[in-house]
Amino acid sequence: MTELRIHSTERRGDALVDDVAFDGPDGEEVAAYLVRPNDPDGGEGHAGLVMWHWLDSQAPDGNRTQYLDEATELAGLGAVSLLPQGRFPWSAPPTGAAADAPAIRAEVARLRAGLDLVAARPEVDAARLGVVGHDFGGMFATIAAAEDDRIRALAVVAAAPRWGDWFLLFWDLPDDRLDYLRDLRPLDPVEVLGRASGPVLLQFGRSDFYIATMSALELKSVAPEGTDLQLYDSGHDMRSPEIRSDRRAFLSRTLGLRAG
Repeated sequence: MTELRIHSTERRGDALVDDVAFDGPDGEEVAAYLVRPNDPDGGEGHAGLVMWHWLDSQAPDGNRTQYLDEATELAGLGAVSLLPQGRFPWSAPPTGAAADAPAIRAEVARLRAGLDLVAARPEVDAARLGVVGHDFGGMFATIAAAEDDRIRALAVVAAAPRWGDWFLLFWDLPDDRLDYLRDLRPLDPVEVLGRASGPVLLQFGRSDFYIATMSALELKSVAPEGTDLQLYDSGHDMRSPEIRSDRRAFLSRTLGLRAG
């Protein structure tokens, strides 16, 4: 198994933040942060998380830094979190179904490789793993949860039901629209969410310019029984403290984090 390479470490409150890198299944390096409890004796029995960020090239947190503060808070409750930097479509844009389908699968493979690294850590209880994802991060997280029954908690934030909902609107692709939707359909979150094996939280904004409330309801309609859909007075950035608080409560309940 690939290993984490630690470049530097800093202390943030009750957490240690490692600036790390690891090799994805394709051999390409993935930059990430590892956020862990500051346990002098090493600790044990912590929950493990992978948190996959959103895409906004104009936002300062449209990268692996998005969940740093939240992961630091969760470390104080007994969670070890890996925050990888996304590649597709962050730095490698969609170009058509023939390339995009393998690119989606490669990104999911990087996410799951990160989950492998977290689960293998001696202080982590591999039976208490979860994934959080916002926007494209939520779409990748959904596929990962559908394919990996180790994931016991899935929080999806402002994600589109279909890849074509984004790519056909905001990128100039050569494919016929219907052909593109058909070719990527097996990878669409709306097609795979029902296979998630653990509890699911869906968080969406009522004022989201990009993701309509109907999209949230569509995902809820195919989600596993008991899925919680929460709607907020928020745009696509989903930055309100209430959203973060509800997500913390969900992860605490499903992964057995300490009260705090």
